[in-house]
Amino acid sequence: MINLCFLSGKIKNEIDLKFIYNQKTKSLSKKHTSIVLIDLEIEREQIIKLYAYDEIADWIYQNIQKGDSIYIQGNIKEKGIKICQTFS
Repeated sequence: MINLCFLSGKIKNEIDLKFIYNQKTKSLSKKHTSIVLIDLEIEREQIIKLYAYDEIADWIYQNIQKGDSIYIQGNIKEKGIKICQTFS
């Protein structure tokens, strides 16, 4: 089963880099250390929830801002689209 999507749209929220802290171990998560959450506006003002981890999250935080248009490759997950790659 292939789970791959390509989306383009406009960023509707401020990009905020967050660190993932594991309450049980009192440390940063072993699997991922950072995340960004994005609201992407596509056709007809529809909003799609996107998220990215670690290096991709860092790159987005440094290079993308509210109002920018982006084109992404991602995977459909339960909580939104997980960004695998961005194209600027």
